[in-house]
Amino acid sequence: MPTNKAFISNIDEQGQSGAYLQRPRLNKLLESAANYPLVAVYAGSGYGKTRAVYSFLQECGAHTTWIQLTERDNVVARFWENYVHMISLSWPEIGARFAEIGFPDTEEAFSKYAQLRSHAFDSHANKKFFFVYDDFHLLQNPVILRTFEKIAGTIPPGGTVILLSRTIPEINLTAMMLKERVFTISEDELCFTEDEIFEYFCQLGLLVTRQEIRDIYDDTKGWALAVNLIGRSLGKNKKYERYALAAMKENIFRLVENEMSELKDGPLWRFLLRISLIDQLAADLIRILADDDALIKELNALNAYVRYDYHLGAYMIHNLFLEYLRQNQDMLSKEEKRDTYNTAGAWCEAHNYQSDALEYYEKAENYDAILNIINMQNLQLSQDMARYALEIFERIPKDEGKKRPTFPALDLKIKICLGMLKEASEAAQSYAEEYASRPPSPENNQALTGIYNAWAVLRMIMSPNTHVYDFDVYFKKMREYFDKSPYEATGSSTRQAVGAYATLVGTNRAGAPDEYIEALTRAIPHADHVLNGCMYGLDDLARGELYYNQRNLNGAERYFLQALNKARAKNQYDIQNRALQYLMLLALAQGDINAATDILHQGEALLEIKEYATRYETYDILCSHYYIVLGRPDQVPDWLKSNFESYAHPAFLESYANRIRAHYRYLTRQYNTLLAFLDSVKESHTLLYGKIVFKVLEALSLYRLKHKDEAITALAEAYELAEPNKLIVPFTQYAKDMRTLTAAAMKDEKCTIPKPWLEDINRKSSAVARRVAHMLSESRANGEGEDAIKLTEREIVVLRDLSQGLSRTEIAASQNISVNTVKMVINSIYDKLCVTSLHDALRIAIARKLI
Repeated sequence: MPTNKAFISNIDEQGQSGAYLQRPRLNKLLESAANYPLVAVYAGSGYGKTRAVYSFLQECGAHTTWIQLTERDNVVARFWENYVHMISLSWPEIGARFAEIGFPDTEEAFSKYAQLRSHAFDSHANKKFFFVYDDFHLLQNPVILRTFEKIAGTIPPGGTVILLSRTIPEINLTAMMLKERVFTISEDELCFTEDEIFEYFCQLGLLVTRQEIRDIYDDTKGWALAVNLIGRSLGKNKKYERYALAAMKENIFRLVENEMSELKDGPLWRFLLRISLIDQLAADLIRILADDDALIKELNALNAYVRYDYHLGAYMIHNLFLEYLRQNQDMLSKEEKRDTYNTAGAWCEAHNYQSDALEYYEKAENYDAILNIINMQNLQLSQDMARYALEIFERIPKDEGKKRPTFPALDLKIKICLGMLKEASEAAQSYAEEYASRPPSPENNQALTGIYNAWAVLRMIMSPNTHVYDFDVYFKKMREYFDKSPYEATGSSTRQAVGAYATLVGTNRAGAPDEYIEALTRAIPHADHVLNGCMYGLDDLARGELYYNQRNLNGAERYFLQALNKARAKNQYDIQNRALQYLMLLALAQGDINAATDILHQGEALLEIKEYATRYETYDILCSHYYIVLGRPDQVPDWLKSNFESYAHPAFLESYANRIRAHYRYLTRQYNTLLAFLDSVKESHTLLYGKIVFKVLEALSLYRLKHKDEAITALAEAYELAEPNKLIVPFTQYAKDMRTLTAAAMKDEKCTIPKPWLEDINRKSSAVARRVAHMLSESRANGEGEDAIKLTEREIVVLRDLSQGLSRTEIAASQNISVNTVKMVINSIYDKLCVTSLHDALRIAIARKLI
């Protein structure tokens, strides 16, 4: 991660030497404030908040990120894009990860965010970091403010957040104040003293008496903007008049207008009005809008109201001056406004400010550009972006939507992303009927291609509820209309997401998974033809997934390899990731940890592919499977240890993350938390494989909590779900625990599960448990995963006694504990060392120097 020098550019480099008074008093105050995690600098407009902090940061030379807020930052997507772009200026990799995580308003996202932020700080432990939020008072969105409270409350050592605001920040600072973690600076500290006014005027080269300084102080009370404007006035008139300040207080715009009067008829004035329309004031965008180097020079000369920040490469306009300009925007023609918004929208789109681009294009009524942005987004839009896009789509005039062939499909895409499946289904039916009834045309064929594409995807993800696998019919219709159309269809071949499972089946009816896979096989040639390889290999992945769950491991491996090769040929990255995941699990099931590790490294290579939008999340999930099988939940990424999250559909990636969280809870013995989650998703989790996995976890958790009857009932429910399609593997993942549970079920006269099935699962679980234990004991004997083995003091004593040949009874007597306690300690040792015998336990413990 690169580091860089102070964020604030040297003022002298900006040609403003002498325009700002260095105030040692404020620098000393801010130096004290810098020892606190949070600094709130609040005062009305024109009190010099920004300049004071700007000067201090320039002098101290710390690593600083300065974020200029606007009212439009109350849109969550826009706020996060703004934040991410500022972070990316210094830390491109962290910025990219933050962008992928999205706004951290959920525990999952915040956990990811906090982990990355800590990593950034830890990698530069001896450096000081400042994060400045300018015009914080403009933030009113409760979601952003509450999330910011969490961010402010968890600032790592070495970091300081500075809030510049016209009012006391509207976040709950009480807890941090009680812990003396907040430093506040108000108007009283920011106001100029008489001595500072005198020094400032001397710096400007103005001859003033002490009496005049006293008069100015009495009239202004040290208000920085007023002092500055009076100084400029004296520069022209050489005399201070007491009425000037009163007039300025009544209408400060009058003074600004006096400054601007000579510009009103020139191109600079209209240019200023144009840039007041937008918030993005990046230098290259301003140059595009100006299209005249002379105009840029004139803009730079207005350094009292407009300043250029060399580090950001952007212009900053004083709020009062900006407000004055906005009151005169009606002087611009509609065409001037439209051109400005279009230019700004194009710049934002090119620089990945997607929410800004959408807003500017909407103001320009450039609906084609809006549709193009949504079309280029990943199939699973982030929830905040999808909600923002839906609001814009609802505002687009109906006549304008009907003119554009891509509008219906993109409207459906947004609704699907938001989980509005019923609304999307009704809209798809309506769109199809409307466009089919129109006279045939290339535009109509393009529209119907997109409609049937979205409708086919919708039918796929609705099939767990409908149990109807006819989506291939819709893909076929898509192809028929595509072949009649000279236009390219909507969508991107690299953005197909697999989600929680490749097989979207909800019913346990015998043969249903096969029916779904057959529909996939029929659909894929059409998707491949229209969308350049989209879904290519997904049917093989689904077939391998079915065989894997049926414990046909050889057949599963063959199909996973086919899926991997096909996906690589057509750049289907998510299918590649999922095929690698299953191949890794097969290697682990066969006890080949070296092969599994090699496959994990192949998955890591996908992180280099920037077009793979969810590469970081899916790689973390891949790693989590690896560590879960190895019994090392501590290695699961932190964001997958956080609380369970809601999701729009169980086929989406968020649901897959919850699956990892469930396994993590089980491995870390958080049984009650896990059971509460499983109960909450009984109705909403409709995928067959997921329902079985969750029922098995429920049964094992209940048994661990000594609720034997309920555990056997849950196991029976899992059996009923799995038996029609002979699904076995979900019952053998926690083989040792399942062996114990099935043994108990076989002895229970009330158990409704056929005894032969229980015996079969018991045998398979025993075999898997032995194979996994042998693999893990060998790997640990070789020194792999050293950090995972941590024996307690009692476990070390008992193991040492065992190595000396003492019996359990003798150990109990010598340690003054019960024989049952000794047995429990030995079982714990076996679990940690992943062994089933005392010989292996002693061999590994001696090799690892644990005793």
